[in-house]
Parts: sequence; structure tokens; C-alpha cells
Amino acid sequence: MRHTYKKRTSIYSQPARSFPRIEGYRFLQTIARSPSSEVHVAYSLELGHNVAVKVLRTGPTSNTDPSEEDRFERERELLMRIKHPAIVDVYDWGRGEDFRYIVTEYFPSGSLELRIRNLMTVKDSVDIFLQIAGALVAVHSAGLCHRDLKPANVMMRPDGSIVLIDFGLAKRLDGASSLTHAGEVRGSPYYISPEQAEGGPVDQRSDLYSLGVIFYEMLTGQRPFRGNSVIAIIQSHRNDPIPTLPQELSHFQRLLDGLLAKDPNDRFPTATAALAELARMKV
Repeated sequence: MRHTYKKRTSIYSQPARSFPRIEGYRFLQTIARSPSSEVHVAYSLELGHNVAVKVLRTGPTSNTDPSEEDRFERERELLMRIKHPAIVDVYDWGRGEDFRYIVTEYFPSGSLELRIRNLMTVKDSVDIFLQIAGALVAVHSAGLCHRDLKPANVMMRPDGSIVLIDFGLAKRLDGASSLTHAGEVRGSPYYISPEQAEGGPVDQRSDLYSLGVIFYEMLTGQRPFRGNSVIAIIQSHRNDPIPTLPQELSHFQRLLDGLLAKDPNDRFPTATAALAELARMKV
């Protein structure tokens, strides 16, 4: 059941390294932190269960660039455009004197990144591929490109279903202005498409490339493109051939080739087309 969206303003201002004090939430622990933001687990008195609270520090002593505030607000607005079980739900949001916050579902089962480390069966890899591709259909149908698809941004529910999170780099596909400037590279080096790595224009096919990287990693336990530095990893994406799957996984090669093609024009045009290819395989 989805909750009614609402905006709430906190009356509190906090030191940079303490829990924010937001009415209706009892903070329990910090699960991620950067110089300007944090993610906390809190108990929602209204909902009666734990939630994740993403906080961006905005006071005069913070290291937050004004563009990060714009990106934080834009992420919330974009998330609220998509209604899908596999897209993280925004329960609440607001701001205090020196911070902004977004409240979303909390995922105690962790991310796909942890799942991959423990090795996955082919069956589980295909199941999660289907779920991520289905979520991308919803994202792209809403006119968005995620641009930061990676295992750490695919959260797991206890029942095995997945949820995409972190739409901070999401871009509209209608050509509207972006907070990322031409030539600026943002994203995760191991999962970034060649065109995104070059700072060029991207569309839904860039997300499909990232999905291909994730699928290869789920199947083999290894990343397809590697290097000793960010530059070396990006060069690997640009120049190295698509890896050949082992014989026992070779029936997935055509699907992988259609996801990891260097030229976006040689990839599947949509997530739906990739799903159709998998259906044709009857796995």
C-alpha cells in the first residue's frame, strides 16, 4: 500500500555529525555517510516500522555545493513520478534550518552487491535480471534514464524482490535541461556505458548497458570490464571486447552482446526488447 505524499518542515537545526531531529522519527543508526550527506535508519511513529532517512546537510558549515541541493530535490520529484513496486517509494520529505531530508523504505536485507559476493545461481540471476529489466521499463516509460544502475543501487526485500534506489543522477529523456553538464562524467566506473564515460548524451540504452554488466557479474561472479584505475576501467569499457561466457552459460551470449555493444545503436533499443530476447530463449 502506498502512502500519501506529504511535506513536513522540521523545527530543528543540528550539528553536522549528529542525528537530525525530525518530528515523528526516532533515529536508530547511521548506515552511510559522505562529507555532505548521510543515510540513517529511523523508526517512524506514524508508519509503525523502520524507514531510511536520507539527509543532505545545507548549513553554512556544510560542504554541500548548491547544485547538490538542486539534485537532492530533483531526485525526490522524479521518484514521485514513478509508481511501481520495484521503484523506491518516498514516504515523506522536508527540510530543517541546515538540512533537507527524504524518507523512504528501509531494506534490512541489503543490496544486490552483497548478494553477488555470496555467489548466485543461474536461476536467481535470471530472476533478478527480469525484475531489474521490468523496473527499467517503468523508469523509461516515465521518461527517465537512471544513469547510475549498479548492484549497490538494487536493494533486496526479504521475499527476494528488488527495488531500484538512488535516482540522484537520473535524467529526463525528453531533452530537458540536466544538472550534469556536457563533458561532465558522473556514474560508477565499473557499470558506466562508454558514451556516458565519454561525457556524451545518453538515453535508455545506457541503462541497458549497465544492466548487461550486472547480468554478467551475477552469472560469473566477475565484472566484465576491469582496471587498476578509473581511467583504466573506462578505457576497458571503450576498447575491450565483450567477454565470452563459459560454455555452460553460452546460451546467454546473444542477450549479453545486445546489452554490452559499444555503440548504443547496436544494443537492444529498449528493456522490453531485452526481455523479449530472454523470453525467446525459454530459460
